Amino acid sequence: MIQVLESEFSRGVSSLDGLPDSELPEIAFVGRSNVGKSTLINRLTNRKNLARTSGTPGKTQELNFYSLTLRTEEEPKKLLHFVDLPGFGYAKFSKKKREYISRLTVEYVQQREQLRVICLLNDCRRVPEEDELALRELAFESGVHCLVVLTKFDKLKQSERAKLVNQISDAYGLEPQDLVRSGLKEPTQSLWERVLPLIEELD
Repeated sequence: MIQVLESEFSRGVSSLDGLPDSELPEIAFVGRSNVGKSTLINRLTNRKNLARTSGTPGKTQELNFYSLTLRTEEEPKKLLHFVDLPGFGYAKFSKKKREYISRLTVEYVQQREQLRVICLLNDCRRVPEEDELALRELAFESGVHCLVVLTKFDKLKQSERAKLVNQISDAYGLEPQDLVRSGLKEPTQSLWERVLPLIEELD
């Protein structure tokens, strides 16, 4: 059983120069605008308002860092950072803003040694497009583990689930069991149990 003992917002940074001077492992959350990154962070930490959620896409425009203290079966006190990356694909952003967000994300993934795992969030009602596939390829090229997390899974009818999961997994070149389901009715322990061993692999 994994417990979050403490969690707090640490800082927001708009360039790599502002990244925290820390050796703690980092878990990044990335996906399209309004895919549910902040909601997932809040559920994983059992904090309703740790990451501010919004119905307006494009709310997150910086790298937002959150400090966590965990208790696991192996470690009574484990420290790490969550990093909420800006959402991509928001059409109302200017071209300059979209390029800035893309550049910030790419530079962070390529250069940040503390980054251990990327949780790539994909709305379970849509197959991945070029942005999602490119982000997963970037993670692979950068030597960073990438988990595909299906958000809003509870919004699917039971009869739709298998078909859509198969379509999404095929698009990523993965098996259905490789995808992590996430939704308001889905337990978060399964994601924690997938993420933490990947951190240990690189320690």
